Amino acid sequence: MARFLGVGDTIGPYRITRQLGAGGMGVVYEAVEEGLGRRVALKVLAVQLAEEPEFRQRFLREATVLARSDSPHIIQVYSHGEQDGVLYLATQFVSGGDLAARVAREGVPSVDTALDLAAQVASALADAHAVGVVHRDVKPHNVLLRAGQDQVHAYLCDFGIARDDESALTHSGVVAGTYAYLAPERFRGEPATPASDVYALGCLLWFLLTGRPPYDGGPVQLATQHELAPVPQLPGAPAQLNAFLARAMAKDPAARHPSAAAAAAHLRAVRAAGGFPAGGAGGPAYRPAPSTFEVPQVASYPSPLPAPTPVVPDEPPRRGWLVATLVALAVLVGVGGGLAWSLLRDGDRGEPTASGSTASEGPGTGESGSRAAGPVAVADVDGDGLDDTVLLDDGADETVVLLSDDRTSSGFGQEQTWAGTAWGDALVVRGDYTGDGRADVAAVRPSRVRVAVSTGGSFDPATRWARLALPEEFKVVSGDFDADGRDDLALARDVDEGVRVDVALSDGERFAKPVRWARVPGARVADLRLGAGDADGDGDVDLVGVVPADGGGIEVGVLRSEGDRFAADEEWFRADWSLRDTRPVVGDVDGDGDADVVALRAVDGGIEVVTLLAADGGLAESGRPQVVDLRLDRTRSVGADTDGDGRMDLVLVDRDTAEARRLVRRGKAFTEDGRVEVDAEVDERGSILVAAGR
Repeated sequence: MARFLGVGDTIGPYRITRQLGAGGMGVVYEAVEEGLGRRVALKVLAVQLAEEPEFRQRFLREATVLARSDSPHIIQVYSHGEQDGVLYLATQFVSGGDLAARVAREGVPSVDTALDLAAQVASALADAHAVGVVHRDVKPHNVLLRAGQDQVHAYLCDFGIARDDESALTHSGVVAGTYAYLAPERFRGEPATPASDVYALGCLLWFLLTGRPPYDGGPVQLATQHELAPVPQLPGAPAQLNAFLARAMAKDPAARHPSAAAAAAHLRAVRAAGGFPAGGAGGPAYRPAPSTFEVPQVASYPSPLPAPTPVVPDEPPRRGWLVATLVALAVLVGVGGGLAWSLLRDGDRGEPTASGSTASEGPGTGESGSRAAGPVAVADVDGDGLDDTVLLDDGADETVVLLSDDRTSSGFGQEQTWAGTAWGDALVVRGDYTGDGRADVAAVRPSRVRVAVSTGGSFDPATRWARLALPEEFKVVSGDFDADGRDDLALARDVDEGVRVDVALSDGERFAKPVRWARVPGARVADLRLGAGDADGDGDVDLVGVVPADGGGIEVGVLRSEGDRFAADEEWFRADWSLRDTRPVVGDVDGDGDADVVALRAVDGGIEVVTLLAADGGLAESGRPQVVDLRLDRTRSVGADTDGDGRMDLVLVDRDTAEARRLVRRGKAFTEDGRVEVDAEVDERGSILVAAGR
């Protein structure tokens, strides 16, 4: 039936108006839903697919799940069904065409646009994985683009449509589209997983940047290259961009980003870091030029030649399927079995990199690093796209890092010592002061600032970055106040008429002399709770302060950055709360790119968590407050995106038990998502958590 449907025919409630395309999986039509007049894309699957019980069951389950999805980057599923033994799927009609056709017609996009598109696809995958759906066939043909918009908007389609046996070599047209983006473990016959979708995402980004898949050739060559060839890198590209490719396309699934959400966060971080070659970022959305980057040549594989029957030594079980397949194919097409075996053996010595070294160190040990996108100072110390937790252990006099790892049940990974000092009486704040995408720490004293730069695995010995002349009582907060990709320092101190705020701008190697950016009349440092975040989404980080309100209660104010000064204080929120019993945490709670505030309040029974979302120039309470069974005066808190989903989480450390808890926001409420005991002596004199401000 799929083969003979034509214009005017109906299937279910849909009347076909034209055929859009056809392939081995079926036929896609443009159709109109009778009664509603809604235009849809109608995919009628090939008859043989409906006869496969496993495919049929998965298709129906995943179509049902995705029909309930509200992801902005997943094609909307209107309905699905069966008629005369044929499965069909009706989805949102997207008039902009697919990504493969757009690149073929107009060339590769600018680097900024490529990263935006890849991040949108990653977000779609994250939403799908969250409900248990794996895509299986991420490739340019399955990314649709909305037409007629200034900003590109991608939709991922064809979830669950791809067969599990993509290795069927007889399907011409399926091979090129699937093998070019297929993870190595899939060639070994392993099932599709979120990690294999992340690998395909890396291949998709390569296509967006270069106009072609990462590896070329027929089935044998592609299988071998995906399994053994070095992950391709782009000469002249920033280290952060190549680091993303290296991680997303790692041969070992465990070495890839721990989730699609983490990959999306990493992509946003790379885009925010910039540093792309001239003609890339900021250019038109789709340029006719082949690519911004010089595309390296992938190692070639010999053309088919007559060969003797190969003799293959024993292989470890994990490569058995691949070895058998490649050897059989080598005999069929005449590729020497000796070559295939030598390549497989070379692969056992470690995954080669573009420089010829092995990748046994894993991600994050080289020049990874990525500028964390978002409205607050960077907290990702190892550059893997997940914010981490930095602790000061005064007892052992060391700085400890609790890495984030969403592969663990607690969300926390290894606890590591990164510096042999806890910085004494300095005020220690975090931020990406060098602009390499990794969070460093700054130890601020009245007379000087010393910065310990992150290497990705430790903090370098601290060096002096600035001389200061501050009183003994002052406050400091980090943020990229001039939007140059490097975090700066805002320093608040008392003056006769109130509080003066100076800013010391970073040039990546030192801080400039602090310059006055604002005065807050009537305020005192002792009564000021200071934070920083991009309150209006313009790229400049703004200053957020909580002070006692006239007449009682508290007032949350924002001083918006103008690049070289802060504008006058604006009231953002007011409440009848005690300043002493309120602790603000600034961050992007809802993932919209604007800074919000979470207020932690001391109440009977514990800590009340109140979410204040930015809206219409102010803050408004969102959802119902939650109560955590901790005492505010015995708890240290920090906001960080620990799972890479683009939304701020909370890390709370109980000073009585040295137990760290992670709270994530689901729906409209923060809920505990894991806890772990911290092997550090809790500092009785101050915070053991390094935040953006002190």
